[in-house]
This record gives sequence, structure tokens and C-alpha cells, in this order.
Amino acid sequence: MRTRSFRHQRGAALYVALIMLILLALIGVVALQVAGLQERMSANYQASNMAFQNAEGVARNTEATLKAQVAAGIVPATQIAATNCTAAHDAAGWDDPSSHVRRLDLCFSWGGLDYPSDESERTDQIYQVTSFAKDREGLFASSEAVVDTVFIP
Repeated sequence: MRTRSFRHQRGAALYVALIMLILLALIGVVALQVAGLQERMSANYQASNMAFQNAEGVARNTEATLKAQVAAGIVPATQIAATNCTAAHDAAGWDDPSSHVRRLDLCFSWGGLDYPSDESERTDQIYQVTSFAKDREGLFASSEAVVDTVFIP
């Protein structure tokens, strides 16, 4: 049997092992970058979803208030003020979670549509409810949402 002496070995296994370690380190760095990007994306999604849910809640609370006022025979404040039928709402200046209501049925000429065949289809009052909210209160809010609905009490 023939044995090799240590003098004839060139260390190829060492080079292969070092190259494999470098490749594994590069794969690890890329995996960390991908994980960080996914974490930022999920945080942004959560913030935008929270802002939307907050705005939706404000709109639903406003609709419930309108419905209670109409059921109690109270004239909502939006009917007392003049309704501007041509101007759209500009939510850019809203700083707090709020809701704005505009009565829409005063903007249309219904003609023969005023007399529905079924009482449940009657649309005496139609409101536009626009609500604005942020994902969190304070200076550190990262997302904002506006929900615009048409509500018939």
C-alpha cells in the first residue's frame, strides 16, 4: 500500500471549504435583507389597514348618529345649513379623526321618482358621510385614510 506524504498535498479542501463559507455568508446576508424588507412591508400594511379601520369606525358612528336623529324626528344639522351641491369635500386639512356630512337628496331633481312603489325604498334623505382617520394619534402617524359613503337612514 502506498501512502502519500504530507508534502504532496496542496490544500484544495481548504479552498473549497472557504468558498463554501463565503457563499453561505452571502446567502445569509441576502436572507437578512429580504426579511427586513418583508417586515417593513407588513408594518406598512398594518398601518394602512389600521387607518382604514379607524376611518370606517368614524363613518359608521356618524351614520348611527344620523339614523338615531332621523328616527327621533330631530333635524340633523346638515339639513339646517345650506348644502353646496357642486363642491367636493377636501380632506387635506383634517388633523383629527372627524367626519363631515352633506345632504345629497337636496341636490337632485327627482321628478316621478319621489313616489316609490314600496315604503321601504323611500329615500327622503340621502347623506354623504366622509370620514378621515390616521393609524395612530399624535405626531408619529404613518398612514391616513378617508372613507366616503352614501347613507340612507
